[in-house]
Amino acid sequence: MHYGSRSPARISSAQAQSIAQQWLRARGSTLTAGDPESYPGYYTLHTTRDGKISGMLSVNSSTGQVWYHTWHGTYITMSQR
Repeated sequence: MHYGSRSPARISSAQAQSIAQQWLRARGSTLTAGDPESYPGYYTLHTTRDGKISGMLSVNSSTGQVWYHTWHGTYITMSQR
């Protein structure tokens, strides 16, 4: 995902959300891509079902490549630090 990439983002956050949604649909998923959070070199989005968080994926901000986060396990809750 090119962490810490110094190249400028070619993909906007709106485009990242659209790419994520298209990626989900192409795989037959009924999940919805949430709002993107920007990080150096990529965006991360929660996936939701019926308005509840069910997972997470990332979109590379230079290439648009999608990376689904499978290692997190079942979503329980989110905390703020």
